[in-house]
Amino acid sequence: MAKILYIDPKYCIACRACEVACEREHEGLNHIEVYVVEEAKASIPYTCRHCESAPCVAVCPTKALYRTDSGVFVNYLRCIGCRQCIVACPFGIPKFIESLKVVVKCDLCRHRLMKNYMPACVSTCPTGAISYVEEAEIAKLKRVAEVTKIIEAIKASKTLTSGVVAHAH
Repeated sequence: MAKILYIDPKYCIACRACEVACEREHEGLNHIEVYVVEEAKASIPYTCRHCESAPCVAVCPTKALYRTDSGVFVNYLRCIGCRQCIVACPFGIPKFIESLKVVVKCDLCRHRLMKNYMPACVSTCPTGAISYVEEAEIAKLKRVAEVTKIIEAIKASKTLTSGVVAHAH
């Protein structure tokens, strides 16, 4: 089963370590951004979702963008800088680099993965808000979180009703 980049915003503390790590690994280019929503007191690291049916891949006239079992990648030698992928991406992820005349995006630090290292954003995140895990692990985490909510709700309802005595007629 394929691994995917999983971001859990409830653990993000907006430290931006992921941004710094990405820039370090990609010669100053950043492929992840932390957005802070002050009103909600929340932050979320935002990067390519490596879509299964990636619109950016579908519209690329030169097949510079392509999908493997690992994710969506750019072959910079094939990119003609048409920017169709930027228009097609529902998340606004690909960026055109004027000086290079190509589009860039998160590559999951492929150079690190080939050495059995995690993507830089994952290994740098101090809270575990960003992880690189099997899809089945994510489903399990979500089930555990949901069951935990249900258990907490049951405990809360028992606390609320523990002083109530039911009368049978």
